[in-house]
Amino acid sequence: MNKISPDAYSTASQNPTFLFAPAIAPTGNDLHQLMRDPASVCCFEQFLTSLTVRDITFECEGDGPLAQHPGFPGAVRQAIGSQLMKTASREALAGLPCPWGPACGFQVFFNMPQDKTGDMATRITPPWILRTETADATSVRITMRLFGLGLLWASEISDACHRAIEEGIYIGGLGPVCDSVLIRSVENVWTDLDDEQKDADRAMLSFVTPFHDAAGDTAQSIAEQFLAGLIDRATVVARWHGVSPDGDFAKIKQALSDCQCDDAGLAEVKWNRTVSQQRSASIAMHGQTGLLQLRLPEQNRLEILQLLRVGELLHCGSMLAFGQGRYKLYLI
Repeated sequence: MNKISPDAYSTASQNPTFLFAPAIAPTGNDLHQLMRDPASVCCFEQFLTSLTVRDITFECEGDGPLAQHPGFPGAVRQAIGSQLMKTASREALAGLPCPWGPACGFQVFFNMPQDKTGDMATRITPPWILRTETADATSVRITMRLFGLGLLWASEISDACHRAIEEGIYIGGLGPVCDSVLIRSVENVWTDLDDEQKDADRAMLSFVTPFHDAAGDTAQSIAEQFLAGLIDRATVVARWHGVSPDGDFAKIKQALSDCQCDDAGLAEVKWNRTVSQQRSASIAMHGQTGLLQLRLPEQNRLEILQLLRVGELLHCGSMLAFGQGRYKLYLI
């Protein structure tokens, strides 16, 4: 039998491990108040340094090609929501702040109360996005990307997703697309731009999932909608980190209007999102896929590049809950 000498504990480890108790997540009322009135104001640089993004990834057995269907992220979201509803408070189910401490995950990820003032800055979207993709012909990869305060509920939503997968996830009765977890992993993913990328003056965005654009004669161009959406997205992400943007964001927004855009490489795609995994009722969806090219102005160029990087990680536009607005960024 091997024995450990008491002297082994007398020398400090070269790589010591420090364990800290995790923060206690707030009640629904406290969380709602924090979203409405953040505790502090931050500049854009402080926003970047405080950004926390974490992936919870599931490798699953299933029908790999079906994972490419644009309606699959919505089906995964619906299945996770059904699991979280089972342990949600009555208040959260009714769209009110959850009185529990911590608040239930259903409020945080699905049903945050909204102010009725119409202020864009207080229309808080949830602190997560969904990504789905084909791993191979017989497996599917599902990634839940959480950020900011959403990380405090990582365990709850991770377990809900695991249960949903094991019960089988369908697209309007088609499937199951996936029905068994093979691997479950966690990874921190936020990194800033590389030094060589900071000198780029052009950006190409290849949309992996459709970017939802507002239709109508009075609507902005697709490129204008995208650029405006970048600032709106960063504002919401900042609030989920407990801070409110300062005047830097307004300057960057003004600089974005000087970008030269080419959206000729975009094309509209349409599909139906089923409202239930087993039923055929559906909602018509649309979006733009393809390539969007930007020539960046000299003013605030670095900040715009970093903002594009944030959008690459956390998507941009509306309908983000259904996986839309994901793009791959190429800098030249």
